[in-house]
Amino acid sequence: MVQAVENLTALTLRLLARTVHPRLDDWDLATCQVLASVPVPGMADLISPNLTGSRLSLGIRRELLQDVVLGATLHLRARLGSSGDILAEPHPATGDFRVERPS
Repeated sequence: MVQAVENLTALTLRLLARTVHPRLDDWDLATCQVLASVPVPGMADLISPNLTGSRLSLGIRRELLQDVVLGATLHLRARLGSSGDILAEPHPATGDFRVERPS
């Protein structure tokens, strides 16, 4: 059995679209423009080296996106899951998930 690598990456993203996640209840699949990607100290960064463009799709727990409009800037931390999905932290600590409304 292969053990998953603990990984976490800090991302700054612009929300472009969102739909219901096809496999995870209570999650949305967000399509975002990547504005910044920074390793989290002490954790492997498995997302940044694999970015193949300026767009990224990732799962975000629906409750976190409540009242978030398209065009908003999201600051969050995410991991690459064992299934290959990129998932935002489901229960982020205070300050680890922030939203800036578009101007």
